[in-house]
Amino acid sequence: MKRTIIILATLGLTLSAWAQDTYYAEMLSRNNYYGTARSVGLGNAVTALGGDLGTIGINPAGAAVNSFSQFTLTPALLIQNTGAGWSADGSANYSSPHNTSHVKPNLPNCGLNLVFYTGELEGLKYFTAGFVVNTVNTFLNYTTAYGTNDKTSFLGNLAAWAGGLKPSEFGNDLYSAYAANQFGEFGREGSLMYSGANQMIDPTDNYAYVPGTLNQTSYNNTYGTKSDVLLNLGFNVSDKVYFGFNLGLPSTRYRREDGFLEKAENMESFPVNFVDKDGNHLGREGEPTTYYTSSENVFKLNTEANGVYAKAGVIVLPVEGLRIGAAFQTPTHMVVSEEWQYSAKTKYNDSKFNGSSTSARSSNSYSLRTPYVVDAGIAWTFGAGGLVSVDYELTDYSVMKYGEENSDIFNSGAWDFTNECNRLFCGVSHSVRAGLEFKPIPELALRGGYSIITDPERYALDDSGNMITADNWEGPGEPLSNFKYFVNNTHAFSLGIGYASRGSFFADAAVRLTKYPSTYLKPYYFGEYWVVDKNDNPIDIAMPEIKLDRKVVDVLLTIGWRF
Repeated sequence: MKRTIIILATLGLTLSAWAQDTYYAEMLSRNNYYGTARSVGLGNAVTALGGDLGTIGINPAGAAVNSFSQFTLTPALLIQNTGAGWSADGSANYSSPHNTSHVKPNLPNCGLNLVFYTGELEGLKYFTAGFVVNTVNTFLNYTTAYGTNDKTSFLGNLAAWAGGLKPSEFGNDLYSAYAANQFGEFGREGSLMYSGANQMIDPTDNYAYVPGTLNQTSYNNTYGTKSDVLLNLGFNVSDKVYFGFNLGLPSTRYRREDGFLEKAENMESFPVNFVDKDGNHLGREGEPTTYYTSSENVFKLNTEANGVYAKAGVIVLPVEGLRIGAAFQTPTHMVVSEEWQYSAKTKYNDSKFNGSSTSARSSNSYSLRTPYVVDAGIAWTFGAGGLVSVDYELTDYSVMKYGEENSDIFNSGAWDFTNECNRLFCGVSHSVRAGLEFKPIPELALRGGYSIITDPERYALDDSGNMITADNWEGPGEPLSNFKYFVNNTHAFSLGIGYASRGSFFADAAVRLTKYPSTYLKPYYFGEYWVVDKNDNPIDIAMPEIKLDRKVVDVLLTIGWRF
């Protein structure tokens, strides 16, 4: 998806509020099912199969397929790799990708399912009760991009946000004043800009352009998981119809750190003149006070979200070998709590002018309604020799809604604009999953799977044919027509193997490669601002842009016992 989450902060990124937008809601709502090694090895095409604790989150009826109780535990390794190409001016000329990899252990499945027999030979033969924890998404992504830039800078971006304000006019927050203290480096303003306690930048030396080349580095690190705690009931009717119900308690832990660093390639290109409160130069007469060398700005976000939903499903065996399954999941009502902080530091050739500051921790809580989900599947089993299975899943992101915590999510006027963005610019995501299993001997199973997920984001064309997205939509007064979906699909390929002993023990292993679509984003909230050359002539230039190509390899091992 050629979009990113944009953080709009008040006056120079003081970050008095964290922006919950359409892309953020979508990120919190997305599922990329894990479960057991068996379900992952089959590409999670398990809606019509069941019989495995990894399938319960997709179709609750799967818990009732097996006539024995079982316990499973699935440790896993996540191996992430991202290639990041840099473009200083936002053009299509990206640098060779800088690859960043990270490995993290995970526990995508743990569960217990118990069978209770009724003693009947027909009708309700038994029911099941299960407690399962399945991971439904992970956020592991470590990215670093770097390049050179002699047109724009992050500090110039801050200067544009300042709008000529003095530090005292930014409020009492320590970081706010410090942010203003940085603006003098590259900011072009008619009034004096402060830099340091009771010190000012001489306006004649106030850069309206980037006077030299900057080495810039942007990094984005995220990690965390989205897991569903499932309370399940399943029922077997005459070994022909299985149905089940889940009470889902999703829990999301998301951690994010963004940083932007820039360093003067030649510090002598960045002279800085400091003066005291009376206008007296602090350096030698006719010489710069010092030289700018580098700056670093870091943003950290911790998100925790908990919610509740219900899901019902059925599996029917109409004839020998044929299995048909379907499930419906209600929208999830989430309560989201966030905490964030911003820090910054600037260095000069003369270290006594160095400065750093960290903002106070800010927090916010709100509610979020996530999409409903519909699953359908069909499978054919070849006796004890194997099976083939195909699933379709529909997820409607247009129903996503923000609201105030402890209030009616459907009637929260403060969120009307964002919720209308959700409705207009997010639609339906389609997913097709396919799985194949072959058993050369009864104890051994070989598996393969594939899945594709389409992007729910869409755009519209205005009367002039310009593309309108959630990023640049101006509101209900703007005419929209001809909505189209972005063609950005996620593909996953999996292989697996399973062993089932003649006793109670069984084990499965799987490996999955997930290839995400290329994404394009501006580094670290680098906004557009007015750029001029050394002669004060405007320069029409875009901000830097990063192209990301991300892959994730999951390696899973499930061990389990039947009893």
